[in-house]
Amino acid sequence: MKMLKTRKTDRRGFSMIEVLVASTILTVIVMMLGMLFQSTGLAWRTGVQRADTFMQVRGFFGAIQRDLSAAIDARDLPPALTGGRSQQFSSSTLKFFTLSGKGFDDSGNPYRALTYITYDLSGNRTEERLKAAGGWETVTYNVKTSADRQLNPNRPTATIEPFAPVYATGASSPDLPLYVNIRARVDSSGYTLEIGAASAGPDMTWDTKDDITTWMQRK
Repeated sequence: MKMLKTRKTDRRGFSMIEVLVASTILTVIVMMLGMLFQSTGLAWRTGVQRADTFMQVRGFFGAIQRDLSAAIDARDLPPALTGGRSQQFSSSTLKFFTLSGKGFDDSGNPYRALTYITYDLSGNRTEERLKAAGGWETVTYNVKTSADRQLNPNRPTATIEPFAPVYATGASSPDLPLYVNIRARVDSSGYTLEIGAASAGPDMTWDTKDDITTWMQRK
């Protein structure tokens, strides 16, 4: 009779130290990923804020370009129409009249609206429109803040630099300039983060007990 031989199976599992080391390494990886995603989110928010700021600048430039292209020389207007208003082109304020409109009345004459426009360096636009029955209708709003999002107190900011009207030879304010140079500056701030981890556990020494550290350092 033959005896059946049985193999002894090693049924030992992981030791407690091995489980703790594996858990620590997993924790380090999760922490590093968390810090990485946090930094990525911060970079995304900063990018959105910067894009919003450039939208503010483009909005301001677009509005003022549209109005200046319809500007007329106030010296050609009867004083009774201006209501004491005058055109002015300085480094801090632009005040001018525009004549715009579209369509025709029953007799074929084109509709026209006389408007007095004011801009300042804060992006405020004031529009005073002469009504058909007399009197002026006034609307004021800021053309630079429509894209503003309160995501971060350190978000980029847009600054309109002083206006620089350019006149023909011998002319000056309040004459109608040939064109107006307008510049804007976008200021933003940021920083770099260094994310890392170190080990020296079990126990390749260092300062021990039993090391494995992570860090996130602002540069």
